[in-house]
Amino acid sequence: MHSSISNITRRNLFRGSGALVLAAGAASASNILPGIAGMARAEDSPATPAVGVYPFKIGAFQAYSISDGGGPAPNFPVYPAFTGVDAPQEEVAALLESHFLPRDLARGDINNLLVDTGTNRVLFDTGAAGLMGPLGGHLPSRLTAAGLDPSTIDTVVLSHGHFDHIGGILSAEGKLNFPNATFVMAEDEWAFWTADDIEAKLVAAGVPDGLRSALLPAAKANLAAIKDKVTLVKPGADVVPGVSTIATHGHTPGHVAFRVSSGDAELINIVDVVHNYVTGMAHPEWTPIVDQDPGLAAATRAKLLDQLATDRTLTMAYHFPFPGLGHVARRDSAYEWVPAPWVW
Repeated sequence: MHSSISNITRRNLFRGSGALVLAAGAASASNILPGIAGMARAEDSPATPAVGVYPFKIGAFQAYSISDGGGPAPNFPVYPAFTGVDAPQEEVAALLESHFLPRDLARGDINNLLVDTGTNRVLFDTGAAGLMGPLGGHLPSRLTAAGLDPSTIDTVVLSHGHFDHIGGILSAEGKLNFPNATFVMAEDEWAFWTADDIEAKLVAAGVPDGLRSALLPAAKANLAAIKDKVTLVKPGADVVPGVSTIATHGHTPGHVAFRVSSGDAELINIVDVVHNYVTGMAHPEWTPIVDQDPGLAAATRAKLLDQLATDRTLTMAYHFPFPGLGHVARRDSAYEWVPAPWVW
């Protein structure tokens, strides 16, 4: 080998690169990158977003994904919480490990969507408040930090009655976190969670004791707090211009997803139709233990994922890694989650 080439070691290469950088520093930036240096000014740059707040556009609508919290959920294993007891445990483990995920611990992000249509400021679900410990409860403070005063939200749409979706209706002091909002919920979902025999219904549905003991107090206290401020709708109803509900029953009796449309742009917020971005996509038939009607939930999941993959619609998911935005792609006989690139 020629001696001049063999002497180009990794160390020499970096040393030479450093010399080039120092030499370049002696010249003006405009000589190195003509037309670029000096163009960027602070006032031309977007404001630095608050931690846990991701702004994006849906056509003319200004939207935000806001993290109420997230992280590993203690004592909440992926199997069977996100896959159901009918899924082959070793197959679940192999799938998780192939995606660099632990087999014994589930991650539960909570992504709330806020859409400002120019006429309405609409919040989708309210987070978990303190009902999930440190994993949730950050929505109000992150709204404020982003300059989005909770009192300016005029519409709060509730996908279903689970505590990580209605927990943030009330503050720790028992006051409404969104005092000027009208709340919107599917009429069959409201009827289920406000029924006098709700506990018996949950027992009959096979909801585990631990989950039931968390669901009941939140439903009774938080839904009662908005009974004079709630509007009940049928699936498919328009909430405000550009926002409508989609019937996605199975996870709960009246669970709904949401369609947000502005011009040619559209986003589907699937909420809890899919819980885990790996197992739920690769095996829509694996039903989480939190799905109240496993058969119906699986059928709903298969139908919606097929539609999203066919239409290539921008999608948001409540429990996927923040900010929960991406697309559903077909992979083999099932699907794969493709996160949307962040736009800074």
